[in-house]
Amino acid sequence: MYNLINELYYGNIRPIEQMGGLTPEAAAIMKRVHDNEDRLEASLNEQEKELLHAIQNDRLDVTCIIEEKRFREAFILGARLMMEIMRNEK
Repeated sequence: MYNLINELYYGNIRPIEQMGGLTPEAAAIMKRVHDNEDRLEASLNEQEKELLHAIQNDRLDVTCIIEEKRFREAFILGARLMMEIMRNEK
């Protein structure tokens, strides 16, 4: 069965292209995060760097799972709202 939600999420349909980039506030925070990660990594030995990278990768994996769930839930809520609007127009 064709799953439109998955097609949207995995980029085969690209509504995100309409959203634009990060806000200036978010970009500034992201820069601070990267700067702090670089400073921390510079102070670590190789074993500690590997551990840091493992933590960062695991955090990214969890974030992706959470974001996909949020996307699905928001999309479904929007579809339900449209269905309710259509029912009330009749």
